[in-house]
Amino acid sequence: MTLHPLLRQRAPVPAGVPPRASAPVPAYGLSPTVVVGGGAAGLELVTRLSRARAGAAPAPVVLVDHGLGHVWKPRLHEIATAMQSRAGAETSYLGHARAHGYHFEIGTLQQVDPVRRSVRLAPLMGTDGRQVLPERAISYGRLVLALGSDENDFGTPGARAHCLFLNNTAQALLLRDALLTAAFRIARHEQPELSVVVIGGGATGVELSADIHHALDALWEHEPGLDRSKVQLTLVEGADRLLSANPPQVSVYAAGALRARRVELVLGDRVARVDDAGVVLTSGRRIDAQLRIWTAGIQGPRVFERMPALRRTRSGRVQVDERLRCAGLEHVYAIGDCAEWTDPANGRPAPYTAQIASAQAAYLAGALHDEARGRRPAPFRFASAGAIVSLGDRGAAGNLTTRFGRHSREQIVQGLSAKLVYAWLYRRHELAIHGWRGMLARLLGDWLEKTYQPTLKLH
Repeated sequence: MTLHPLLRQRAPVPAGVPPRASAPVPAYGLSPTVVVGGGAAGLELVTRLSRARAGAAPAPVVLVDHGLGHVWKPRLHEIATAMQSRAGAETSYLGHARAHGYHFEIGTLQQVDPVRRSVRLAPLMGTDGRQVLPERAISYGRLVLALGSDENDFGTPGARAHCLFLNNTAQALLLRDALLTAAFRIARHEQPELSVVVIGGGATGVELSADIHHALDALWEHEPGLDRSKVQLTLVEGADRLLSANPPQVSVYAAGALRARRVELVLGDRVARVDDAGVVLTSGRRIDAQLRIWTAGIQGPRVFERMPALRRTRSGRVQVDERLRCAGLEHVYAIGDCAEWTDPANGRPAPYTAQIASAQAAYLAGALHDEARGRRPAPFRFASAGAIVSLGDRGAAGNLTTRFGRHSREQIVQGLSAKLVYAWLYRRHELAIHGWRGMLARLLGDWLEKTYQPTLKLH
């Protein structure tokens, strides 16, 4: 979710600085439910809340986001490799708000004031330096933080200055431009070769690596001068196998698929530092790379550092209880990647995936409905259904968990069957935010687009 290119945000105000007395308050009613962040968790939540209030007259729902459109985060690697256009993957907040009966306010969160029960948004500025919208304060009856995450370089020297990241749409577009520019230069003999190192062998790193070679094959159809052997891709992972959160069979299948794509795998070694010509590993090995892409981790939003009222964990996320309430704050909740919920089944923080974000959105919509009617909600519980990783034109791989009462069974899926499951996961997200008619319309539109659009989306 990125800001429209014509707009930008003014630098945030430090913590402790009170809002200006002239800051306007948008007229959303006295006690709206304000959701900050339009990612998978936030957008699914406002959709469910809006449907629940249709025909009734409870408090209005307001979505706040710093961009104008939503992209499902697991699709970022497709945009980064031009296998999917931004326009084709994006949902307009303005259009979605109108269709579902909630309010949308563009802006970047600056501060949360739990005493006044309000959030403050930074001024919105145009690229010409003129103010488009002033600083605003929005009062809330209930506040839900769904800001997602920021990339985490773990303090690795040089990573922030010399790496590209893949955690939002703007970063995906920067990465796409860098990859395509280099590939075109090789095809036209303006550049002898391209070396790329992807740091992090989790789902994002594996999916990106698979799609980079898939994209090069697609570009070769348009640019026969592209010698794909002149693109060297290396994937570095600190663990002794890829996809360490998945069963070993999935790791083996993914490693085989990437090696078949001429991807060099460096396992059991971590990046110690990064410079403008490559990376140095803890083993002392140096890997020269013109493009250095960091996908090794995420953390809580850095904006939380300026909000002393929020109780943060070591990962920078907001600590939430069994009902997803922010610790120590009344009427404030957090869901998705910005929230740390400890699973009572194992005593560990739950993974930060689109699957759990969707589950938290569904739970919180029901919990807020129960609370509004004086009923105490049951605690949030999560049972993973498994995980699927896309491997580009090599299909997909993952594990699915089926449950029968108290019994569960895990099944490994690979190839085409896994790819179909992966595709359904995206359609299920579209179903949650668009309903059956909207999801089917977009499915038909995507299918028709394949009949006249090239594989590589260069626009």
